[in-house]
Amino acid sequence: MAKSPEEQRAADRARYAANPERKRASSRAWRAKHPEEHRAHNKAYREAHPEAVSAAKAAYAKANPEKIRDGHARFKAAHPERIQAIQKKYSTTHPENGRKSAANYRKAHPEKIHAYLLAHPEIHVAVEARRRAQKKRSPINDFTAAQWKEMQAAYDHRCAYCGKRTKGHLTIDHITPLSKGGPHTASNIVPACRQCNSKKFTGAPLCPVQPLLLTISPSKKKHGKQ
Repeated sequence: MAKSPEEQRAADRARYAANPERKRASSRAWRAKHPEEHRAHNKAYREAHPEAVSAAKAAYAKANPEKIRDGHARFKAAHPERIQAIQKKYSTTHPENGRKSAANYRKAHPEKIHAYLLAHPEIHVAVEARRRAQKKRSPINDFTAAQWKEMQAAYDHRCAYCGKRTKGHLTIDHITPLSKGGPHTASNIVPACRQCNSKKFTGAPLCPVQPLLLTISPSKKKHGKQ
């Protein structure tokens, strides 16, 4: 006598419960033979049961933290461009979160930040100059470390006033000083050696200079504090 559909399903469940490895092997074989159907089935299930899927993922992550970390590390190593695109998109759509995360990291790892700045003096100069501009309440504070690096290269790492080449030791000079309301932006900045910067101080430029009005690296923020 043929079994009813309910009876057949009950029998299948009992057989699978008694032979779990056999069930897993059968499932793997079916997925390998029908990949498109398997993906379609999974997609339909996720769309129909989003809460159950989220709960299952959370439970798995909680029970297997090392596997999750290893999986993320392998994915990052295998898809660096995709990771960069994801991070760029997130930072664009969530700028406040990005700034908050960066601030929290700096607060939690001051020794790493200090070591990085010591290893990259050109970035250190830009960071300190930006901090001073913020304290002076500069009307525009958008000059970035990338722009500073590019500006030095454009000047061949030479002082805009005396022409001396001092790669890695140039300072940021504001044509109109911050103390006189000058903005901390590319059009008001030239590279200067320490001697010329000290000699100029808050006065007029030591000689006529032509600042870079445009740079390849765009400013991240045009007004206010960062």
